[in-house]
Amino acid sequence: MDGILLFDKPIGETSRSSANKLARLFNEKKVGYVGTLDPFASGLLIMAFGKSTKAVTFFKDSIKEYEATLKLGEATSTLDNESEVIETKSVKELNEEQISKVLLSFLGESEQIPPLTSAIHVNGKRLYEYAHKGIEVDRPTRKINVFDIKLLDYNKNDSTIRFYCKVSKGTYIRSLGSDIANKLDTVGHLIQLRRISVDCFKVDEAYSLTDLANNNYKIYSTYEILSRFIEVVTLKDSDIEDIKNGKRTYLDFSTNKNTILVSDSNKTAIAIYQKENNKFRFVRGLF
Repeated sequence: MDGILLFDKPIGETSRSSANKLARLFNEKKVGYVGTLDPFASGLLIMAFGKSTKAVTFFKDSIKEYEATLKLGEATSTLDNESEVIETKSVKELNEEQISKVLLSFLGESEQIPPLTSAIHVNGKRLYEYAHKGIEVDRPTRKINVFDIKLLDYNKNDSTIRFYCKVSKGTYIRSLGSDIANKLDTVGHLIQLRRISVDCFKVDEAYSLTDLANNNYKIYSTYEILSRFIEVVTLKDSDIEDIKNGKRTYLDFSTNKNTILVSDSNKTAIAIYQKENNKFRFVRGLF
């Protein structure tokens, strides 16, 4: 089976276990997804099957939106609620104006230290492999961009902050939550996280496991998904055959876009081309 599913990942599942579950459901061995969600998180996970997995890499610069709940006064080793509290600190008297001011201080580009339990590679191993063995390792900082952030709710009684953020690829919301707590002169960890969008795709469009069980879902074609955010160029059949046979490495096409999706007259995604020296170079076949 080829196609893409907008999936609403439930809490308690890893992204990989969700992919494996869907692979069994659809009897498809090849399953990929866009952007990992931690087990404690829920929300939009874009799942690709069969040949459509070739399209996953073109979401690499995706902007994502989240809603998160931060528990102040308690820190955990994983920066979320999946490990024991390792530090406590009092929470001073706060109001919504103070909290909003701190949140807004994170707008724009900055450097972020990823969690020790993240999947980033350091010296050939993922950080969580070092964490599982109790090995301390220097974590490289990453450039991130917070495009928007705002307070949704502050519960003084249980010292929780619920906030919205729109961020660049590679931003760890767990780390962002911890940094917010530190700026509020305390410690903290995330107790809830929901991804509500990836690029132009919203979680409101996504299907849950219950939907799948009730046969209430839609598998989109690669064309239907990529054409939402990549400009489409439709070529005649002879040109399509040339591309499939490796004869059309470059295309002349006038546009201010850097990436184009080539399709045939039946709206089938054929290939991705990217701008190079005022021409477009073949970078990936989707057939």
